[in-house]
Amino acid sequence: MKKIYTILIMCAFLLAASKDTEAQIVKGEVFFGGNLSQVDADGTIGYKRFGLNGGVGAIVPIYRLGNLDIEFALEVALNQKGSHDAEVEFLFDSNGDGITDNYRYGKYDLRMNYLEVPMMIYFSDRQIYSIGIGASYGRMVGLKEYEGGERTDITLETGYENGGYKLDDYSLLLEGKIRLHERWKIGIRYQHSLFDIRKRYDLKTVMENLELINTNLEPILTPSEIDQLNANQRPYQRNKCLSIRLIYVFNEERSSYIYDEYQFQGDNPKIHQKTIDKQLKKLKKQQEREARRGGKN
Repeated sequence: MKKIYTILIMCAFLLAASKDTEAQIVKGEVFFGGNLSQVDADGTIGYKRFGLNGGVGAIVPIYRLGNLDIEFALEVALNQKGSHDAEVEFLFDSNGDGITDNYRYGKYDLRMNYLEVPMMIYFSDRQIYSIGIGASYGRMVGLKEYEGGERTDITLETGYENGGYKLDDYSLLLEGKIRLHERWKIGIRYQHSLFDIRKRYDLKTVMENLELINTNLEPILTPSEIDQLNANQRPYQRNKCLSIRLIYVFNEERSSYIYDEYQFQGDNPKIHQKTIDKQLKKLKKQQEREARRGGKN
């Protein structure tokens, strides 16, 4: 995944560098909004964890074809994710021997904070409607997990192999944006982890599959049998997140103005009449200055 991420960055910058430098007006953006998220296979259902998102970004024009603009965006963002359910089944250690050998029902709450670096390719119709696809690298910087109203002992230092969470998360991104007014836009983004962020015993499912559970839902596996369960019998959890973002774009007017100055036909830019008028005005001012200097002599 790291290799793919590096290749995407290199391709985007090579495409941007291949165009006339006068057309490469970098736009900046600042954004903030809200998230609705969940974690697959953790026992909760629905996008019930509310969080916030915010960050900054840079947008580089890559190519223009008629009314279609293709742009590359690089962002730095803080995202709050997790899951929540008022009534969920979760595992616990009933014997105090360090083995999760039973399960119970109660409130579950997971809060995760990620520092992320998303990369997007946007396809925009006259900078009004945009559709984007990309990938993101995220680093978990905050974690709190509650089961039955009590905080668990899972922390950032627990480790993936010890039943904790991976600190690194790679995600696929899809987004649609629309211009609200001048430099203001609104976007709806979907994000899904490409790899699991945690693995843990799904005791009830395993025992049901092995027909080792009775009608009273009482486990009959011994601690040693539970401890020897293969890792492939664990569910692999992944982040899923829906975000709404309010976006303010800097340098948008200048970028549009530069695009209006050129009409691209293949690789040969044709100078627009606006550029000719600007050059004639500049030449006229220069001639007036020379005339004034000549009069003084």
